[in-house]
Amino acid sequence: MTGTAETEASEFFDIYKLGVLVIPTNKPVARNDMNDSVLRPVGRKYTAVVKGDQRDPRQGRPMLVGTISVEVSEHLSRLLKREGIIHSVLNAKYHQQSRESSRAPASAAP
Repeated sequence: MTGTAETEASEFFDIYKLGVLVIPTNKPVARNDMNDSVLRPVGRKYTAVVKGDQRDPRQGRPMLVGTISVEVSEHLSRLLKREGIIHSVLNAKYHQQSRESSRAPASAAP
């Protein structure tokens, strides 16, 4: 969620195939903010994220997970893949790869 995505909507679509939805600021908040959970050791935290979608009664709704590094996002991605959970990773590494692949000539090999 960001207040600046609308101006970059075409780039989000070109690179990530994601649309941007503008939520008017003059409407009541429909989001259900929940209390934070502090989990230690860190492995419990990852397990909670991976299993969290299965506990959610609104299954099928997107979930945004923030991580502290590219390495952590890749580790979490591997855990999600192992459980068969469809997801997208948006981090600095993949953003750079997407940018480079979009600049490559059409005849370039993958």
